[in-house]
Amino acid sequence: MSLASNDTHTFFSTCPKGLEGLLVSELAHLGGQNLRETVAGVYFDASIETAYRVCLWSRLANKVLLPLASFPVDNQEALYDAVRQLPWQEHLSPSGSLLVDFVGTNEAIRNTQFGAVKVKDAIVDCLRDLSGERPSVAKRDPDLRVNARLSKNQLALSIDFSGESLHKRGYRVKQGSAPLKENLAAAILLRAGWPEIAAQGGALLDPMCGSGTLLIEAAFMAADIAPGLARASFGFERWLNHRNDIWLQRREEAHQRRRLGLARMNLPEIRGYDADVKVIRAAEDNIAAAGLDEWLRVSRKELAGFTLPTHAPIKPGLIVCNPPYGERLGEIESLKLLYAHLGERLRNGFQGWRAAIFTGNPELGKQMGLRAEKKYKLFNGTIASEVLLFAIDTEAFVQSRVEQDARFGQDQEARAKAEVKAEQAAREEQAQALTPGAQMLANRLQKNLKQLDKWARKNGVNAYRLYDADMPEYAAAIDIYRGQGASDKREKILVHVQEYAAPKSVDEERAAQRFAEIQLAVPYALHVPASQVS
Repeated sequence: MSLASNDTHTFFSTCPKGLEGLLVSELAHLGGQNLRETVAGVYFDASIETAYRVCLWSRLANKVLLPLASFPVDNQEALYDAVRQLPWQEHLSPSGSLLVDFVGTNEAIRNTQFGAVKVKDAIVDCLRDLSGERPSVAKRDPDLRVNARLSKNQLALSIDFSGESLHKRGYRVKQGSAPLKENLAAAILLRAGWPEIAAQGGALLDPMCGSGTLLIEAAFMAADIAPGLARASFGFERWLNHRNDIWLQRREEAHQRRRLGLARMNLPEIRGYDADVKVIRAAEDNIAAAGLDEWLRVSRKELAGFTLPTHAPIKPGLIVCNPPYGERLGEIESLKLLYAHLGERLRNGFQGWRAAIFTGNPELGKQMGLRAEKKYKLFNGTIASEVLLFAIDTEAFVQSRVEQDARFGQDQEARAKAEVKAEQAAREEQAQALTPGAQMLANRLQKNLKQLDKWARKNGVNAYRLYDADMPEYAAAIDIYRGQGASDKREKILVHVQEYAAPKSVDEERAAQRFAEIQLAVPYALHVPASQVS
């Protein structure tokens, strides 16, 4: 099939989980039509030219795929035969190079590497039979990249338009210990309303900028710079149906928009700070690689020194950062002070500004002494995280626990009511975060608890297994330990969750999603804070 550049085709754009709604809006803005959202991706109809624009301009997508066919795969022969029947001569020269990305398994195809080899063999044999020549396999920079995804005995086969994931913009030459992916950073900025703030001349400050990803993505948005402009290549560039004349026009248009954007005199102030001089040097290198070293500034500064810059008048704007959130109990306890300190800096020096704090532990955000006006769920890899949005003004200030104790004094009834209200609000937040699967698991845990807790108390048992992979799709062991708290006589419950290794038939991404759902369900079902679940 010869694909005309102005014909409409169906594409599929993948993205990190939690970004689907944002991606729908972005694709519509870029010219996509008939958009259909699904988990971790969006289908859209577009011309080849529009697909080029999406690859170049999408700030959120991982991949842009052109689906070729979908067919059932019950055995190895069915896979090979179906792939071989496709007209590969329309996509790849017999003298070209090929790479197959294969995801998913079933009873017949139990290994993704084996699946990739079968698809590769079918394509190579098809072209060899037609021309007598066979393409080679290239692990890097192939002429054609094919995406094969096997799910529930159905294989979806696509041409990979993007090549390497689109989150790889080409500017990250160095990175810190836990860098944000570029498209996740862009999503945080979009949720925070940065494009609108930048358009009004508001500044952006990051007090924990790390290697500078949030700063660079913010500058790209403010200066109308295509995020894919600095990439070395895209997957479509040696595809046989590629229209290089159209692609060069789209790329030159992006270069022109970049020149105009950076030439504007009213670009907003964008500055970053970090206590670690090594990551500041990494940020400087990345900023230079992005071609923004004349516009972005970073410097070493402790959080204690984070104040409003005084070198020039600055219009209130956005403070954004991705503070550490820890995994071990000792880390979390020390990080409470860090978040409290960050909140103190914002309350005392930045009234009238907005703030966006991205964290994998939303409980830490409560230490800031600010009431979040909005919260958005995102995933940092497999870690369920939140963007906490604040309007920094006195109405959002929350009294510290010390101030609450002074206010309540001996009024135990008032304190009890406040604690019940806070617990109810926390329960409502937990309930809203539950997926259908997590809710189903929570129901099972509560049923088990009702049966086992009565038996345990009657027999003086303080530790027992509540759940042992009762539901095969949630393969974990969950143990309960009861004892007294260190500072009072109230009973304290600790919960330990141990995940079993997922069977080979379960997709790795799906297994990670199920474990994330376990982490959501356990605190809700057992009425314990997340800090008491390990």
